Amino acid sequence: MGEFGGARARALRLEAGIGAEDLTVAAGVSADTVRSAEKGFHQPHPRVVRAPARALGVPLGELFTNDQNLTLRDARARLGLPQEEMAARICVLRQKVFQVERGVSGVRVLVSWADAYELTPAQWRRAYAAARNLVRQKVADRTRRRAARGTKP
Repeated sequence: MGEFGGARARALRLEAGIGAEDLTVAAGVSADTVRSAEKGFHQPHPRVVRAPARALGVPLGELFTNDQNLTLRDARARLGLPQEEMAARICVLRQKVFQVERGVSGVRVLVSWADAYELTPAQWRRAYAAARNLVRQKVADRTRRRAARGTKP
């Protein structure tokens, strides 16, 4: 999973013309929490990141770096949500969220899913592809190990 991009968050805050103190009020966290997160002293809890993203009007993914290997499961973890709550956001069964996060099932309305994960559609597609590739890699590794042992799959 990518890391919280403190410098990126600060740049977005300054670009929006919002002071650190104003952001702390909007986010419901202390000024020290905002400053230490922006300076990269710690990785904030998903609840702490979600509020500034809303206050700045940006998708949650905009506040993280290294999204190239981000999976949908990682994106949901950033939000601090279990599969059941994500399913409720999208109005689907938990099993569907499980299947989509593993890349074994597709979706009909991409925008709804991207919004629920607080990602842009492009970020959501990359996270879906990363999840699908992880599952494929695990299957390939398992197949190679079985072949090396001389057993059938």
